[in-house]
Amino acid sequence: MSRKFRLGQSQEAQDLDHREAYSRERSAESKRRQRQAERLSTEIEIHDSEALLRLPDPAPWLHLPEAILVQRHSQWVDLELADRAPLRATLGGKLKGVRLVCGDRVRYSPTPLEAADPRLPQAQVVAVMPRRTLLKRGGIDDREPWQLICANADELWICASVVDPPLRPGLLERAQVLALDPGLAFRVIVTKRDRASRSDMLPELDALRGQDVAIHETSALQGEGLAALRDLLRERVVVLLGHSGVGKSTLVNALYPEAALKTGDLTKFGTGKQTTTSARWLPLPEGGTLVDTPGIRNLSVRGFDRSLLGQVFPEFPSEALADPQAYDAEDEAVLDALGLEYPERLQSLQRLWAEMEDRNPNQNVWR
Repeated sequence: MSRKFRLGQSQEAQDLDHREAYSRERSAESKRRQRQAERLSTEIEIHDSEALLRLPDPAPWLHLPEAILVQRHSQWVDLELADRAPLRATLGGKLKGVRLVCGDRVRYSPTPLEAADPRLPQAQVVAVMPRRTLLKRGGIDDREPWQLICANADELWICASVVDPPLRPGLLERAQVLALDPGLAFRVIVTKRDRASRSDMLPELDALRGQDVAIHETSALQGEGLAALRDLLRERVVVLLGHSGVGKSTLVNALYPEAALKTGDLTKFGTGKQTTTSARWLPLPEGGTLVDTPGIRNLSVRGFDRSLLGQVFPEFPSEALADPQAYDAEDEAVLDALGLEYPERLQSLQRLWAEMEDRNPNQNVWR
């Protein structure tokens, strides 16, 4: 008697995915697996990462009032009205599969409630307006190609501490790619400046200084550099990014004390403790908005256009930008020929170039 394998246990892919194998299954299950088998047999996968970013046509709902999505929860969303009053709402049926994100401009319809409970949703979001900008980072694999951060922002500020955790130039280069893609202004906010000697000129930032990238050195505890940031925030929507523990929440509390965000120290491993768990839309009394985001472990540039690297690494010739892997980063003769002031930038270029438009090798065609 031959052994029968249940679905997922067969060692022969052809036995598992052949169309005839589904003839006796239930109708719904059979149709779904038949489609998967057809994709496998043709070896064709339709991969459209931009499809997840498309929004339904809002034209039928333009007569309804508009609000800004402040935060999305599992079953509802928090909105900010034109007068900055809060409102909680549910999502309309056509928006169940839409990737909404903090900063989205939405149209909503009031829904009557039998009991007036402010904790319950008071309206229903029925449409999303076209996004002026969309800040995103690379996803895990082809099943989730993008992780959305914020919509309709004007600037991206990347926070980097001098110490605890140490300043990492690689993070700044990745953040620069994220800002260049939607056309956001890019600034580097150096935190905990009081923790380093004034004679320390932070040479890790020299490459960005050569590109005239705006760099602001701050100390939230001593109030250093905060006045300039307040002036920059007026009438702008600014997204704060940074590793856990760099002092983002402390900086936000210094700029906007009403936020009263929770702050944390480093772990015993020298990494930051994540105190912000989701993006927060913080309207400032003087005008402008801060979007505080959870601390990041890494910033993936997977899926971004490699042409952006020319603006992040302007010191490289076009031949090196086209295929940086052809250059040996440890060969002194190669580095001399490129004439690099900062040779370690070649390795950074190679890492980002390899990651962009890369596919997950574990992503099978039929998944």
